[in-house]
Amino acid sequence: MAGWSAAEVARASGLPLTALRPGLWSRADVVELQRTLLGRELGLPDDGSVSSEELLAVLEAVRDRVERRIAAVRGTLEGRRHTPEEILDGFGEPVVPDETLDDLGLAWARTWTAGETVDSAAARSVAEHHRAVAGPDVSEALALVLDRHGLGVAAYARDALALTR
Repeated sequence: MAGWSAAEVARASGLPLTALRPGLWSRADVVELQRTLLGRELGLPDDGSVSSEELLAVLEAVRDRVERRIAAVRGTLEGRRHTPEEILDGFGEPVVPDETLDDLGLAWARTWTAGETVDSAAARSVAEHHRAVAGPDVSEALALVLDRHGLGVAAYARDALALTR
């Protein structure tokens, strides 16, 4: 399979040539760069812990929320949005898809019910995944999702996240 030069990849990505490793780049290398750049743009770690599929789900959720916000602002400017619910449609909602949050809640619940301490390797692993898909903290909305898997899971997650910063 033919590759691309670092200069070609730099031009396509908008990155300076000095930011890329020299040599030929394979398709897999360019796909990995895409995943890394998207993760960075979304504020997620670029350590390989978030798959392209997870990033796509987050990106689609961001798009959907931005489209709702655009509609809300346009409707407000045009005088078609009057109530707080209409004016603020798309604001204050989590970006992460519900199924991803449920999976995260299940991971925290399994770790917690297994008796893992908040500083255990298992809790650190879930904390890394948490940061990748939901950010560094446990919001009130996320706490509700986590506690659906067991009362106290959100507090456990908060403690583990605080210890593994």
